[in-house]
Amino acid sequence: MRRLFIVLFLAALISPVQASDKFVVHDDRPMDDARRPAQGKALIYFVRTQTLGFAVKVKLYADGKFAGLIMSKTFIPLEVDPGKHEFVVAAENAGFLEAEVEPGKIYMVQVSIHMGAWKARTHFEVARTDSEAMDEFLKTRQNLRAISTSDEGAQWVREEDPKIQGVIEKFREKGEEVERLRPADGFAAPPWVK
Repeated sequence: MRRLFIVLFLAALISPVQASDKFVVHDDRPMDDARRPAQGKALIYFVRTQTLGFAVKVKLYADGKFAGLIMSKTFIPLEVDPGKHEFVVAAENAGFLEAEVEPGKIYMVQVSIHMGAWKARTHFEVARTDSEAMDEFLKTRQNLRAISTSDEGAQWVREEDPKIQGVIEKFREKGEEVERLRPADGFAAPPWVK
């Protein structure tokens, strides 16, 4: 049994997840060096650089609305209005991000996974200049691909919503650590473009 687990784990490391009935990883859509936020908007890249917990379907919420599933080695770009926002990631636990963003800026936020006692746990890490999160992002950026949630995935999230919202409230009430994204954490151009 252990040998089978090791083989499956190694296979997952070697071949990235491409698709399921819940999402599609777009191999033809790497991060775009030329992309900038629309006029009057901020652009936040939510990136999941790790292979750890590759099978965990992390749900991303923006201001209380489902924004997409994010898997290992994928990213979701979200354009938002300037000002304050709350983002939540939910899996077996919930992680929270309070953000205040400025128009015209690009922000990088890592959706991280770490192992708990029995289950994978997720949280946010803002990728700031010279941070460990930024270093990890820059090392893996060329391997990241855009991901979109399928109709089946959106339906699955709607069906699971009471359970997901229960997890979010449980961890909010427990006082789960809240990551903060400040206006000064943004970049005028993608931070990987020199």
